[in-house]
Amino acid sequence: MEMQFSAHIGYYIQEIARKSANALNERLSDLDITYAQFRVLNTLWKRGTLTQKEILVYICVKPSTLTGLTDQLEKKGLAGRIEVKGDRRAKQIALTPKGEALRDAAFKIIGDFEKETTSHISDPLREEILSALKQMNNGLDGVGALD
Repeated sequence: MEMQFSAHIGYYIQEIARKSANALNERLSDLDITYAQFRVLNTLWKRGTLTQKEILVYICVKPSTLTGLTDQLEKKGLAGRIEVKGDRRAKQIALTPKGEALRDAAFKIIGDFEKETTSHISDPLREEILSALKQMNNGLDGVGALD
């Protein structure tokens, strides 16, 4: 039996993620950040100052990608690198006051986007979808690439 890729849940997850990232990039441009930069900022807003290794655990990108994102945030004055006592090579990433001040405006954009894109879904169905997606996400922990 032949399966079409568009019959896979993963296909729609990828499509939704791609379309959402593009739309959020456009909306977040008013704050001069991208969705990828928002993800780094969000991690710092939630967890405080972290090393790049610690941030990688939460946002799942390549180390080189994270370096580029933190470089951009630093150039924009939203975050900065701090030396770790006892290890000159290690750096922590910390929010600046300007980065902290961006939080409410960024979350308003994200919240408005969520409302707009899910307003046609009933609350019970929305909760069911969210629960299923969380289960899928947890099931992917430790799963390698497809053969």
